[in-house]
Amino acid sequence: MNCIETSGIYKLKCNTCNNSYAGQSGGSIGTRYKEYTQYIRTNNPISAYALYILINRHEYGPAEETLELLKPCNKGTRMNCWEALYMQDFHQRNILIEEQHVNVINSPYELAQHVTWPTTHSLTQSQSKQCKRHTPTRVKRKGKCHPCTGTEALYRPYGP
Repeated sequence: MNCIETSGIYKLKCNTCNNSYAGQSGGSIGTRYKEYTQYIRTNNPISAYALYILINRHEYGPAEETLELLKPCNKGTRMNCWEALYMQDFHQRNILIEEQHVNVINSPYELAQHVTWPTTHSLTQSQSKQCKRHTPTRVKRKGKCHPCTGTEALYRPYGP
């Protein structure tokens, strides 16, 4: 099967400055590439890549020179994660086009390092004894005040 007929995560390169755009397509990436070229030809800045090419008056080329399949995969949560990972990678290597924004912490690996997941209820043992109805396993309103004590109940029912 030709890579251009595959769905997944792809890279579009600017032929003027070699900066890149990371995208995803649940259908053929070749079809998605044709959509981008149509946006550029009709001066329609509907996508970050088209906007970058139009604003900077940079060149794009044929799919063989501009389009690259990075990771074949099907549409869904995994595709979103892979796209975010490649966007973060391009950002860190300083080759991501300016119009495609990433969060400072976007990589799932970096995110996991910066987040501490509480594994137990934030109430002290004495506070939870005061209220038999709202034990740590029953308080599932993350970030809300505990109905009996008024303290913030940061509870995550499932592990990290």
